[in-house]
This record gives sequence, C-alpha cells and structure tokens, in this order.
Amino acid sequence: MSVFDGVDWTARRAGRYRGLHQEPGGLGLSVGYLVLCGVGIVVYPYLSDVQKMVDFLLLSFATVPAVMIGLNRTPAGHRKPFWFLLAALVSFNASNVAWYWYVFAMRLPSGDGGVVGLFAALGQVFMFAGAITIVVRRGRDDVGGLIDATIVSMVAGGVLWNFLLLPHLRDVGAPAISQVSTCVMVFMLTGIFGCLVRLLLTAREFIPALWFLLAAMGSSLVGVVSVALVVVPGSSDRPAYTDMAYLAGYTAVGLTALARSVVRLLQPGPAPTDELSKERLLFLGLALCAMPAVGSASELLGRNVDTTLLAVNTAAVTPLVMLRIWSVWSERVRVLRYQASVDPVTNLPNRAEFLRRLDAALAAGRPVVVLFCDLDGFKNVNDRYGHAGGDQVLVDMAGRLRGCVRPGDTVSRFGGDEFVILCVDAQRDDATELCRRIERVFRPPFIVAGEPVRLGASIGVAWNDRPEDGERLIRRADTAMYTAKQDRRAGPGLQICLATSERVTPGS
Repeated sequence: MSVFDGVDWTARRAGRYRGLHQEPGGLGLSVGYLVLCGVGIVVYPYLSDVQKMVDFLLLSFATVPAVMIGLNRTPAGHRKPFWFLLAALVSFNASNVAWYWYVFAMRLPSGDGGVVGLFAALGQVFMFAGAITIVVRRGRDDVGGLIDATIVSMVAGGVLWNFLLLPHLRDVGAPAISQVSTCVMVFMLTGIFGCLVRLLLTAREFIPALWFLLAAMGSSLVGVVSVALVVVPGSSDRPAYTDMAYLAGYTAVGLTALARSVVRLLQPGPAPTDELSKERLLFLGLALCAMPAVGSASELLGRNVDTTLLAVNTAAVTPLVMLRIWSVWSERVRVLRYQASVDPVTNLPNRAEFLRRLDAALAAGRPVVVLFCDLDGFKNVNDRYGHAGGDQVLVDMAGRLRGCVRPGDTVSRFGGDEFVILCVDAQRDDATELCRRIERVFRPPFIVAGEPVRLGASIGVAWNDRPEDGERLIRRADTAMYTAKQDRRAGPGLQICLATSERVTPGS
C-alpha cells in the first residue's frame, strides 16, 4: 500500500498553484521540466558568456521549485531527504551566483575559493546527507549489500584518484586545498553512486526516481572529474561540457523530486539473500588488498603515491570488510538457530524450543499450564488428500491455536498431528477458558482442496501443582490427552481431560 493512501488530499487547502495540492497525476509537469532543461543544456555551447551565465543560473534555480513541489507532495514523515536536497540546491545556487559575481562583476580571473568554496562545500554536505537518507530508507533491509557497494566504491574511487586525478592536479600545481576538496567529493560521489547502483540491482521493480537520482550523482561525478582534469587552477575558462555535466545533474535532481515514484523510492526495498559463500569471501579478501595493490602499482609505474590517502582508505576498508564478514556470519548463525527451533511446516516452535521455554518458566518458579492437543481423524485426511492436504490442515490448525492464546504464550508443534500449548502465569481456570476458545475455533470445518473436512481433537491439560521438570509435566498432559481420546464420543468435536496431582479427570 502506498503511503499516499494515508493522506487526506481533500483536506489540503487549495492555493494559487492548485496542482501542488493534489495527488500526483500525469507526467505533464515532469515532461515540461525535462524539455525546458534539455533545451537549455543543448543550446548551452552555442551561447555567449553572458548568455551561458543566464542559462546556467536559470536551470540551476529551476531545480529549487521542482524539489519544493516534491517536498509538498510527499507525506510529512518522508520529507527529510527533500529538506536536505533543498538546502543543497540553495547552497549550490548561492555558490553559482557568487562565482559569476566575482568573474563578471568584479572581473576576477576566477571565482573559486572563499565564499564560493564555502557554499559549494555546504551544498556537497547537504546533497550527501539527502542521498544517504534515501539510501538508508530504501536499503535498510540490505545493509550487507550496501556495505559491499561502499567497499567497491571506495576501491574505485581510490583507483580514479591515484591513477588519474592526483597526478594531473600535481602536474598543474593545484593548491592543496583544491586537491583535498576534489578527493573528498570524488569519494563521496563514488560511494553514493555505488550504493544507488546496489539499490537499483535489488529493486525488483522499475522506479524512475531511482534512475534519476543515479543520473544526478553520475553527472555530478563526471562534472567534478572533468573540471579537475581540464580546468586550469585560478582560471575561469572551462569547456562547455563541464558545465553541461553539472546542468544534467541539476536536471536529474529536479526529475527525482517530480517523479511520482519518489514515494516508492523512500519505502524500504526488498531484503536479498545474504550468504557467506566462497565468492563473497573471495570478494572481501580482494577488497582488503585492493588499495595496497593500487599503491604498489603506482610505485612500479614511477608515480607518486598519496600515502596519506592510502593509509586512510585502507583503515576505512578493513573495518568495513570485518564488519561485513561478521554480519554475514551472524546472519547465518541466526538462520541456523531459527531453523533448529522452528517447525518447517507450521512455523511454530518445535519440541526442543518448547522444552527450553517450559524449563525456563519452571526454573523461574512461575505457574504454568500445558495443553497437549492431538487431532482425531487426521490420518484419513492424509490418505485421501495426500501429504499436501495434511500440511494444509496443520497450517490451518496452527493459525487457529495461535488465535486462542495470549501474547507471551507458546503454541508448538511436537510432531505429526500433535500440538502443545504453554501458558505461563496461568491457573486451572485459565486453562478451562482456553479450552473453550479452542472449542469455538474448532467448530468451522477445515478446507482441504476446496472441500470442507471436519476433524475431532483430544486435549490433555496439566499444570505444575507439584515439583517436577518439563518432561514429566508434558508426560502428564500427554497421558490426559490419551484418556480423552479413549473416552471421546464418536464424530468430530473436542474431548478434554485434566491431569491433576492425584488423577486424570475427564473434562467437558
């Protein structure tokens, strides 16, 4: 169910821009925005410098109302990513205006640094926060996969930085602060890009908003890399395609906000199977040695190695790999423990788990009641409908019994057609009331292969009115159940016997 289903659209006040206060409908707004930005990007290389400035600012500012529309359309509990994106766009636009002011109004050779750099850094931080919020929301059930994507992205970012960007920035004499900022942006963008690719691969559905966000991060990464490679530090001259890459990123952010699928993007995604396979171990091992291998390759090629980055990257990847191994191993242990304690047909606790809970309650000195239930006529169901029909009855029976007990009580399948119920902090009167509930839910027939089937049941009840362990208490309930089975009337229905400290007493 979409989160839009919980929004009262008729209660939202209608304003001047009526379309902003309605449930997202057609694609008109997104298509119009895409056409406007597409035309602006295509004609950008053919404009004069002043026209380029106007075009760039127009398209970058157009993203702000697009994100505001997305913010207004999204239910209140899902708006945090849009607030971050809006803050990022405001910061980026302030940086753009300041840059053009320095270059065109003050006639400086470049607008980089100072206020421009401060707003650009704030924009990167807010953009990173918004993207991370989306990744965390969407991928909260795929933490392991996101860790893998982060590891791969850090390795890819390290290769890109050490082999391509760092040598060039050193050759052109880029300031240290420029190198550091470029390095941080590259690793941030590659990390987010890798996580978004992971979300895309595990989506199991087409989510246009996810594709747009991926395009936004990819375009931004292309812009950062191209500026670092072709723009001379301290100069305002740059090829048109560098600005076009940034404009494509702005456009993609706006399309992300306008897309009707953005609400699905903000919902938790599927939880892929996470196993500690040989391939996964090989991948994690290669990730550990990737950055040292990059450093060694740089040395062999006669290039300067960024030893600080190499150390930081290795120090960051190693804990991630160890965390990944631990998470996969712990998940495997959890699954094995679950399989060892749960009946595979009914998903009820099995005999071993029931005994553990019963012994724990008895050791704590708590009064307990045990009901041992056996289906009468179940063999005929197996003979007529096969084991699939029998399993269908067992699953139905498990659901009916679960609906009878209190929170904290345990319904267990002991094997075959035997079920055992543990009621903690319960007395004989509580057991009597529980039997009445079971009798009521037993009245409707079971449906097997589309046919109604009526079955009987025998229940033995015992409570800990004497010092004894769990096995003996279950044995008394089992004996009472067999007494009920022997004394039962012919035909479907419920027969109950109570096991006291002195005798087994038939019940009603």
